[in-house]
Amino acid sequence: MDLVKYFLEELRKENIISENTISFYKSDLDYFQKFIKNNNLLEISQDELEEYLQHIKEKYSENSVIRKITSLKSFYKFLLKRELLKVSPIENISTSRKDIKVKKFIEERELKAIIDVCEDTKIGNRDKIIIKLLSETGLKIVDILGIELNQIKENNYRFFLVKQRNIYVLINLSEDLSKELKEYIERYNIDSKFIFGELDNQKFKTNFLKYVKKANLDRNIVPSMIKNRCNYEREKINNYHNLDEIEIFDEIKKEYFAIGIGDE
Repeated sequence: MDLVKYFLEELRKENIISENTISFYKSDLDYFQKFIKNNNLLEISQDELEEYLQHIKEKYSENSVIRKITSLKSFYKFLLKRELLKVSPIENISTSRKDIKVKKFIEERELKAIIDVCEDTKIGNRDKIIIKLLSETGLKIVDILGIELNQIKENNYRFFLVKQRNIYVLINLSEDLSKELKEYIERYNIDSKFIFGELDNQKFKTNFLKYVKKANLDRNIVPSMIKNRCNYEREKINNYHNLDEIEIFDEIKKEYFAIGIGDE
């Protein structure tokens, strides 16, 4: 039995909640099923549930996290009433805002301030490009540091591949960032296997925190907040526009051009 389909059909028969809410339920439950790789919804483990909750807290805004948890709660409450399971796996998960601690994201002015204090030196320009790559792609630092010189050159500095969950994903770069990356490589005669040499995650984070301090920002900011910002922008565009992935990517780039991260 398709439990999600059954749940949605019964909701429509009851005619109590709006079709818009039912659509949200469907979207949230389809997303959950995809995340757990369509495992039996009646046999979800606590480990799978915790992993999912951590995932949505990292990727989505507070309101979206609450909505996705509420959708699951409604679904499993329905299954309980139909005696299809005895205990809801999500029964003890709170939807209170004080308990939903989503990861914060960097603000536009903060991102621009950090980029502006990077010096015009090899290290400063290197770190500036890494920050721009983080903000434009939404990738993890380790993925950025793993970009190979030969691969980016072969692809005319326009895209590279990243392995995510055993699948290679094509990452496109904007024309401006592509040009800046090429200029950096040529200016400093980069010839190492990786574009950013032996720079590791911890060293970059140390440098980044120095830039935050130098920018005189009024709160603690860490590199992961750049990734969260990118995910936030993607979600915002998805919520308000019916765009395909390429259009979404272009909209995100426009956001950064508007604050001086790109050079139009």
